[in-house]
Amino acid sequence: MNRPLLSALPRPRRPRAPARTVLAIALLAVLSPLAATAAETPPDNAPDRTAEQKKAIDLKGVTVTGVDTSAYAVRNSAAATKLYLSPRETPQSLTVITRERLDDQNLTSLRQVLDNTAGVYSDAYDTERVLFFSRGFLVDTLMYDGVPATTNFNTGSIDETLDTALYDRIEVVRGATGLMSGAGSPGASINLVRKHAVEKTPSLSVDLSAGSWNDGRVQLDGSVPLNASGSVRARGVAVYQDQESYQALYRKKTGVLYGIVDWDVSPATRLSLGFDHQDNRPRRNTWGSFPLFLSDGSKADWPRSVTTAADWSHWTRRTDTLFGELQHSFGNDWTLHASANVRRYREDVQLFYVSGFPDPATGEGLEPSAYKSKGEIIDRAVDLYASGPFDAFGRTHELVLGYGGSRTSNTGREYEPTGALADTGNFFDWNGAYPRPDFPAQGSPLNDIDTTQNGFYAAARWSLADPLTLITGARYATWKVDSFYVYDTPNDSKYDFKKTIPYAGLVYDIGKDYSLFASYTGIFKPQNARNIDGHYLDPIDGRSVELGLKGEHLNGRLTTSLTLFKTRQDNVAAPVYDEATGEPLLLPDGSQVSRALDGTESRGFEVEVAGRLSDEWQASLGFSRTLMHDATGKNVRTYIPGTLLRTFATWTPRRWVDGLTLGAGLNWQSRSYTTVASPAGSVVFRQGSVPQLSLMAKYDLSPSASLQLNANNVLDRKFYVLDEYDNTYYGAPANMSLSLRLAF
Repeated sequence: MNRPLLSALPRPRRPRAPARTVLAIALLAVLSPLAATAAETPPDNAPDRTAEQKKAIDLKGVTVTGVDTSAYAVRNSAAATKLYLSPRETPQSLTVITRERLDDQNLTSLRQVLDNTAGVYSDAYDTERVLFFSRGFLVDTLMYDGVPATTNFNTGSIDETLDTALYDRIEVVRGATGLMSGAGSPGASINLVRKHAVEKTPSLSVDLSAGSWNDGRVQLDGSVPLNASGSVRARGVAVYQDQESYQALYRKKTGVLYGIVDWDVSPATRLSLGFDHQDNRPRRNTWGSFPLFLSDGSKADWPRSVTTAADWSHWTRRTDTLFGELQHSFGNDWTLHASANVRRYREDVQLFYVSGFPDPATGEGLEPSAYKSKGEIIDRAVDLYASGPFDAFGRTHELVLGYGGSRTSNTGREYEPTGALADTGNFFDWNGAYPRPDFPAQGSPLNDIDTTQNGFYAAARWSLADPLTLITGARYATWKVDSFYVYDTPNDSKYDFKKTIPYAGLVYDIGKDYSLFASYTGIFKPQNARNIDGHYLDPIDGRSVELGLKGEHLNGRLTTSLTLFKTRQDNVAAPVYDEATGEPLLLPDGSQVSRALDGTESRGFEVEVAGRLSDEWQASLGFSRTLMHDATGKNVRTYIPGTLLRTFATWTPRRWVDGLTLGAGLNWQSRSYTTVASPAGSVVFRQGSVPQLSLMAKYDLSPSASLQLNANNVLDRKFYVLDEYDNTYYGAPANMSLSLRLAF
């Protein structure tokens, strides 16, 4: 049986603006005087910039010079500590997916990005609920420009649907990041660095693409100065995508709109105000997966297009965000940063699911389920910090002092179907034409949850000697929840936790190219897993240790790293199974009953190479190995492949064919297994290793136009994506896309 079915859905109202309206507004917004450059730029104090932005921005007293990031490596990042450090100076495992790599691999969704990121694995409950894992742990920390955001309430992981068109780069810090995010899993944190308006001349880029399964996409990116001096600049991004799927019946329309204004208020001060909007409208989506076995115990051999969706099912999600950022540089090289985000998420859900095992002759015998809900999540977050140098003990050091807080309200209603559901009939002839159940007009309260987090943090980088630096830090975090959830026992509950999360990192330079590093991070994570009484388990507690060697080569154009890690957690949720049947025990809402275990441990290593190997070659290679077991030594989360390989490289043979770029990549995962239901009870379902080959070819038709072909899973490997709850489904078969990119 596919589980979990409900998994605490946040249930917002149906968005009113159709996707066509979103596209029309987006086109008007970007094709107006807001035409802009496709060059991506982070904040002024973060010097990563594309090649087109090599011009220095002179703010009289403050000069920020651009750094070339039109490659697969970056010069620095503040994702781990809010100190702007090079990858070599950062005592944690760090991956940065640059804008050029996003474009080369045509990675347009966050799931596509993370599925090509070293050490990250994803699975899904169905077409709409995706979970990410790193080092065996759930990835549940998402940040916008360093400000933490709420996770996906349906999964506990981050939102996989986010469109990458809005971001300059995506930073992934693997391991625990409690110093920056407060409460969170030790898997990884994902930091989305927004695009800014930097250029003082108008320009516009247009991307048009078409791909397998009627996938069509239009993307516009433009900016323009709003005054004669160029001190006020605006940038806009608009996306419309209409796509079907290798899974029968499925179709999704996506509309994205983004706008930002950057104002140089004074030579030392910049104010940024912006918004983003994303509207996802999948139709005929699944809820859970399909049966793996027939009623006689034989394995079902479905085509990859198999689906259990009904033609009336949908999972509409709409996200609107307002944000602002103020940066001020003082005369003593100190800077002040203030950020605020208000994010509103709404959801309208109608779902259909079948369970059981169809008869091999008649296709009958499946049990239908239906569900409807609406909900809304409003997340408010602020972050304020100051950073700069100070002198002590005859040397110069760096310090960050800050505060970050958030408040999230989550409300929802559910609508149980009235009357008996119709029989599913012969599943072999399934075409989604199933009668829509009757749902009540008003529904009943499902959840009303208020969550408040506050954190005061500090980090210092101590220059102990010319080759030796020490980073120390801590975050004092509080986490409060006032919760009503209809399936809890009792319905109402309150939680109040306080924790100091320590951080320490040591970096020792070996010559001019290499550094040894070690780091320690505390772990604190309240969890939504519940025991047999419906009560939440106590927060996860633990520690994470990393040791490694990092290199910086070819004047910073190429970075290398080898990281050894070990993470221990206590109070980790583990599924509880019925002793008689072996089936997982479920709460009334269909979610898993759990118990707390101490001594869960993850250990392994990661190897990564990223950057420009020569003027003609760029590459990204990530190889990771993770072993995870509980206090008794038993392997856990075996559905996550222990070994992952993520590679991609491009070759630009200018000496032979000017304007041509060729690329290829190989993603590989080791064997994995999970427990699934069968007519004879629970059985172990195993899968061998899975290779996936990707290819790319790009040709510059002119300085302002290029044509690009991307192909994925070229070998057309048929494989399953396993998960913890028997929601096994097929991965995507061979597919391709063709893109035309224009710049004006």
